[in-house]
Amino acid sequence: MKDNQFTKSKITNRVESRKKITSIGLFLSCAFVSVIVLVTLLILILPDRQMSEKENRVLAQKPVLTLSSITSGKFMTDFESYLTDQFPFRDQIISFKTFVDRSVGKKEENGVYIGKDGFLFEQQTAYDKSQVKKITSAVTEFAEKNKKLKKAFILSPNSSYVLSDLLPTGYEPESQKQQLDRIRDRIEPSGISWVDCAGAFDARTDKTELFYRTDHHWTTKAAYIAFKELADCFKISLKNASYKFFSVSDSFQGTLASSSGVGNSTDEIKICVPQKPKVSYVVNFESSSKKTATLFDKEKLNQKNQYEVFLGGNYDKVIISTSADTDDTLLIFKDSYANCMLPMLTPYFAKIVVIDPRYFSDSLEQIMKSYNFTHVLFLYNLNTFLADNSLVDALES
Repeated sequence: MKDNQFTKSKITNRVESRKKITSIGLFLSCAFVSVIVLVTLLILILPDRQMSEKENRVLAQKPVLTLSSITSGKFMTDFESYLTDQFPFRDQIISFKTFVDRSVGKKEENGVYIGKDGFLFEQQTAYDKSQVKKITSAVTEFAEKNKKLKKAFILSPNSSYVLSDLLPTGYEPESQKQQLDRIRDRIEPSGISWVDCAGAFDARTDKTELFYRTDHHWTTKAAYIAFKELADCFKISLKNASYKFFSVSDSFQGTLASSSGVGNSTDEIKICVPQKPKVSYVVNFESSSKKTATLFDKEKLNQKNQYEVFLGGNYDKVIISTSADTDDTLLIFKDSYANCMLPMLTPYFAKIVVIDPRYFSDSLEQIMKSYNFTHVLFLYNLNTFLADNSLVDALES
């Protein structure tokens, strides 16, 4: 009798357990479906965002459905990017994930390494021998075709090299000094003067003032050090020159803070203005038919990417006409590192033509014919130089 009661009790318990499991499973399934429905509704109802201020980048937009995009698989790839970028409360989710990762001691977020003293470091671009050969060959071929020009090359190391003692434990990138030396060996034989930024930075005791904590750019002070090295290469006398630095922001949080979600530090932005020799100039942004009398855009200090205070951002071609008492003209191929140096150059050239190959689609041959250039400068940071094929395209256009 007792055995029968025990057996019935076991059966009853199993039935109750199965009911509980089934109820829990049903609840979880309903919750999962509800979340999917809610997210889908939010995606349909909420307007698509064009820009992520937090990540400082343009977000993917809804792809156009066509037969070719379906058959090629492009539509699904683009739609996946669209869903990822437009996911409701994306910024809040990223911030929470960053908080959790930081809580457990993680030192890398989205390719950004979290260093000491509030410094963030971007992941270094891999050194590809064939890529470097392709880029440097295009540069040296240009130099051979334009032997009469005074030529200089500024290739800045990144903060992970200059501030290596502040890198997080366990992150040991390849030496950028070795990479720079290899590139220098390929560049110099063509008659291009090499501006030794790495050596000039190594000699400084105030290295933390050379790079922003939250951004991948060098600071205006670092650009000024490089400018003085460039002046030696171009035989520009700075004996009686004077420059003044002005602070324009103390709330800058740059690209690395945006990419990583780590926002516990801010940077100061300073601009550098020549005091002597004093010149005026007109800046012509040809692609946008805009002209200004300044190389600074103070309106950019009201946006997320305050670094765009320099030149107002990046443009395909900018022509700077100055009142400098000289016939010298300068052609610059550059990335965004050059933007904060441009004002320093204005007293020494009657005209400066600035080309950013990443956006350039004109004919370089035609530009060379239109201006009687006396000098040419290549100015890049190493990470961009190693990854970007656009310089090759521009030099061959």
